[in-house]
Amino acid sequence: MKRFSVFALLMLMLLPVFVAAQQTNQQSTVPGNSLTVSVAGTTWAGTDSDGDYYEYHFQANGALHYKSPGGFYKNGSWKQDGDKIYMETNKKYAERQGRISGAHMEGKAWNVKGQTWTWQAQKR
Repeated sequence: MKRFSVFALLMLMLLPVFVAAQQTNQQSTVPGNSLTVSVAGTTWAGTDSDGDYYEYHFQANGALHYKSPGGFYKNGSWKQDGDKIYMETNKKYAERQGRISGAHMEGKAWNVKGQTWTWQAQKR
């Protein structure tokens, strides 16, 4: 009986640690890939294949605020599935899709005019 009481007491002491670790893991990862952290609330910056500089501000609600050579805009959105990222700007005038690897993301992009290019960004 004493052995059971010690075990039960130990389990009660460790339970909050396990619950907290599980909640943290659920909040910081993305469905589809438990190793990829969500980009929500982060800022990334980089260039495209034309040499233009961009900043991407991933809002928690799926909105995308971004800085481009033309200015700063709040008319984009983003989605993430594991290590895959999708962004659209200006009602899908331009779209980007790519992959995230740690603090780096890169991919391809296109617009309604049929132009295509590549892009890359690093977490800031």
